Amino acid sequence: MPPALVERLRARGLVLPDYTGGGLVNVAATMLDVLGARDADDPPPLRGLDPGLAAGVRQVVIVLADGLGMGQLRVLAAHGDVPFIRSLLERADRGDRAQLIEATTIFPSTTAAAITTVNTARTPQEHGNLAYFVWLEEFVQVTQMLRWGPAITRRGSFFDDAAVDPREYVKVPSVHLRLRQRGGRSYVIEPEIFRQEAMTRMHAAEADYRGYYLPSTMGVNLRDLLERREGDAPTYVYAYWAGIDSIAHIYGPGSAEHAMEAALFDLDLSRAFAGEARGDTLAILTADHGHAFTDPDKLVDLVADDQLRALLRNPIAGEPRFVFFHTDQPARVKEHLERRYPSTFLLIDREEAIDAGLFGRGDPEVVRRRVGEVCGMLTDDRAASIVRVEGQTFRHRGSHGGMTPAEMNIPVLAWRT
Repeated sequence: MPPALVERLRARGLVLPDYTGGGLVNVAATMLDVLGARDADDPPPLRGLDPGLAAGVRQVVIVLADGLGMGQLRVLAAHGDVPFIRSLLERADRGDRAQLIEATTIFPSTTAAAITTVNTARTPQEHGNLAYFVWLEEFVQVTQMLRWGPAITRRGSFFDDAAVDPREYVKVPSVHLRLRQRGGRSYVIEPEIFRQEAMTRMHAAEADYRGYYLPSTMGVNLRDLLERREGDAPTYVYAYWAGIDSIAHIYGPGSAEHAMEAALFDLDLSRAFAGEARGDTLAILTADHGHAFTDPDKLVDLVADDQLRALLRNPIAGEPRFVFFHTDQPARVKEHLERRYPSTFLLIDREEAIDAGLFGRGDPEVVRRRVGEVCGMLTDDRAASIVRVEGQTFRHRGSHGGMTPAEMNIPVLAWRT
């Protein structure tokens, strides 16, 4: 990585993504490796994972708690809000067939990029789902990348048109396809409303989808798969819990509401793994990102900045904590931001970020099309308003997308069951 950018980031106490063995992409690579489906060009498996945890494994379960950063988990465990997870952490401390690895998520630290990484074992630069809001030349508008639809509306996908095939926009194959091609099985446990969502159709179509209507049923579905598993084929189960992220956005990552949602998740998880252990399953609890507290009264309203808009080629995109400015006048954009919002943004040139490997590995062509020439990162208790959805400005108390430890550091808690 170029020393100048690395020094700038580290001088602010920021956390860089680790794609070489200590990050979320390596969790997916570990699953492939353990189940015999990892290829030579895949990222490496997790660095430092106890080999004993992987020995003899025929099934891997990854439970992803959206928005549950490492710092949040430590506080919740210390306060007694997550007794089941705390018992696993104590097992890890004893070395009792459990291990905690403090890892980093991808960058930007956001769900659309992270979930695609889990589903593909590829970095954001490779798979192209680079942020929650991305300017897509293919559709000539800023796109919400979970559903691949117009950012300014709450619903709708470009793929609602039967003539538009989501497979044409897939840049890398899914881990589910690769497992099936090698005789394995894969399952996805997610909310039923995600079954036809773009991300599922693009990167999990080959999995056996087990939808749930209420979050409590996630654990029921997981336990059912664990108890009813047949045969000895390599098996991958991915289970997703959304509520901690949703609550952290609205109430903040240190709120009583956040603790309650985590407690419900912990109870659901404890019941999912309460059955008789088969002995050949490696379970991994992880997250896509954490949350930084943001003060809604300090929101930086970029949407209302007409002078800024006049300097841009396309509308603002990216993340509330890492903004993409597509412009043919980068110097003037940076001058404007520094003058109007002094000491607010850490400004980074796109090419500088690519050279530093912030988005991952591989051909950066898709990054150059989807990330603006200038990027602005917020590192304190502020977030930016970058898109109004049906006229609404989001005023969140928890945000992510940036590089603070609260956003970047995630748990990888592995145990045998």
